[in-house]
Amino acid sequence: MNAAPGNPRAISPVAIAVVALLLLIGLGALLINVYIKGERQRDLLQWESRLGLVADAKADSVARLLAADRRALQELAHNASLQLYLWQVTQARQSPELGSEPAQQAYLRNLILAAAERGGYLPDAGARIPANLPQSATSGLALLDADLTPVAVTPGLGSVEVTYREVARRALATPSQPVVDLVLDAEDRAMLVVAVPVNPVSGSLANGPLQTGGGPSGVVLGVRSATQELFPLLGRGPSFAEDSETLLLARRDDSVVFLSPTREGANALRRSMPLDRPQADAQLAEVVAVLSPDGFASLDNYRGTPVLQVSRRIRGQALRSEARTGNEWVLVQQVQATEALSGANERRTFLMATLSLLLVAIAALTVAAWRHGSSVRAGQQAAELRDKAAKLQRQTDLLHTITDNVDVLTVLINRDQEVVFTNQATATAARSSIAGLVGGPLAGIFGHGTAALLAPLSEEVRRQRTSVHCVLPLTLGGGLRSYQTSLIPVERIGERRQLVLLVLSDVTELKVVEQHHADLLRDLVSTLSDVVDLHDPFSAHHANRMAEVAQAVALELGLPDAERETLGLAATLANIGKIMLPSELLTKTGPLTTADRELLRKHVDYSLQLLKGLDFEGPVLEVIAQKQELLDGSGYPRGLTEQQMSLSGRILSVANAFVALVSVRAYRQGVSIEAALEELLRNAGTQYDRRVIAALFHVAENRRDWSQWSAV
Repeated sequence: MNAAPGNPRAISPVAIAVVALLLLIGLGALLINVYIKGERQRDLLQWESRLGLVADAKADSVARLLAADRRALQELAHNASLQLYLWQVTQARQSPELGSEPAQQAYLRNLILAAAERGGYLPDAGARIPANLPQSATSGLALLDADLTPVAVTPGLGSVEVTYREVARRALATPSQPVVDLVLDAEDRAMLVVAVPVNPVSGSLANGPLQTGGGPSGVVLGVRSATQELFPLLGRGPSFAEDSETLLLARRDDSVVFLSPTREGANALRRSMPLDRPQADAQLAEVVAVLSPDGFASLDNYRGTPVLQVSRRIRGQALRSEARTGNEWVLVQQVQATEALSGANERRTFLMATLSLLLVAIAALTVAAWRHGSSVRAGQQAAELRDKAAKLQRQTDLLHTITDNVDVLTVLINRDQEVVFTNQATATAARSSIAGLVGGPLAGIFGHGTAALLAPLSEEVRRQRTSVHCVLPLTLGGGLRSYQTSLIPVERIGERRQLVLLVLSDVTELKVVEQHHADLLRDLVSTLSDVVDLHDPFSAHHANRMAEVAQAVALELGLPDAERETLGLAATLANIGKIMLPSELLTKTGPLTTADRELLRKHVDYSLQLLKGLDFEGPVLEVIAQKQELLDGSGYPRGLTEQQMSLSGRILSVANAFVALVSVRAYRQGVSIEAALEELLRNAGTQYDRRVIAALFHVAENRRDWSQWSAV
């Protein structure tokens, strides 16, 4: 229709409708893309948490090994007798007129041998080859003077002044810090070397040729086989079902050096890569780990395989000056990205297909409704109806083209449970044809049993005019499988009213993957509990016992299954924060200082920090946060009162106190069940919930096996 002369042509209503529909489809596609990206980010965050927990445990094991060697060698280097005799031997070598000092030389040799035997640096005598052949030791101790001349060396270490000269020289250059490094010996074996400088003895040097306040008088070297004692730590801890690898890296000048062996067969210290690759589009995962440690990345690794990676600095390994130049050790935990994200990718593909199909269906229904309401003139009704029929046929063909090429079952039914529309996937699953199903009963597709199950659901959808989404076990084509079922109300299509659109997607394999993930989570929880038990041996089994008591009390109080499961998971993970505390604090037998107590109180916050990235089904973190809280507000970390604590939190608080009383600790023996209950009863109503304590009394009467906890 033309506008009045002189006016621009009016915009066609059809053009407006097409633009609106395109905007609707574009907005829907954008929202679907944003949602799918959010799902992927959540999967990456979950993997970052899993890999981080494993990497933290392994990095801590390596750090403890290095710390133990440093402490032992520092004690030896600070030995006053060693300092004095080393100075005397050095003076005798520099001044032949003073004569030799065989007594001091022998003392130093015996001292080094005794320290080597005590520190596990001497090989097992029973493992030696019974032959008079020269043998090369895999560990030992050595004492060198300031000129790097050997003074005392355990048997079998060879030319230490040549093999370990660079490490000893660095130790002499930095007398305030020990030096830790990996070195290849003469037989191309990776050796862990700890070098500690020996400071000059105070006072004695003032009367000799050397003056007090000079440089170190020597260096103590501790040598261990990295293959036997360091690298096995990288393989310990929880394993992954996916292809994973643990590496130890360090930056040397402008390269990344692989300190540990690699899966492709490269020996320790024999593989490296440049930090900068001029022709590369992206950095490799190992380069990113060294340049930005303590982070998470999704990149290709040194083998060109896409991996998910978490990196952790090795605490206390490098000197401060070395840390500034990047010469520190970094532990890397990798897992193959394709395997790790396979289940998540399948889930996202399913969501993309379902949401896209729903968007197409909504667009088609919108077009059909608009076309139906666009007829305005009775004289053109017949022509418009023919045009609508042709367009509807084309739309039907388009819908069939779309729906027949996806594996999602689509069925449109009326109030009489008759099939109005279906796609090829449904016909194939029912071992029939589309023509043979349309117009027939719903039972012709699913059978009478399944049709009887879907009929009340479809009636509920029509009555409430709201969609229903659920997972149903359906028999289709002779087999029972799980289907994600959506029943969507369709008010009108043409002359048909009150229809219901059934969209079914086979999620049998997805349910298997979800069960596998649930099993992995249970295994991870068990592993985390074991890590805490290893870190705090005097509190071993505390988490499992606390979970057992908490769930027994919850069952006595009649809590639902979901709340009991949440409570048990919270109890099992409640003490995971103790791995962030020093082990000497947890095993301390003497009285705790104020600083000790303040540090110990932080374990709840540490637990929440470690677990905050995990997606739990239930308020697991909220319950863990109330483990140490008391009704009168005197607990920690937030000083909650009775009104602010949940019932699950009050149960966990009582269970924690009960298990702590009856269990053995580093500083005391456990008390009897009766004594523990009496102690809790004295604080009932003020610090602990009376109902919870009453339920615990009833449960404890039937659990005599708990009395064994006070002796274990």
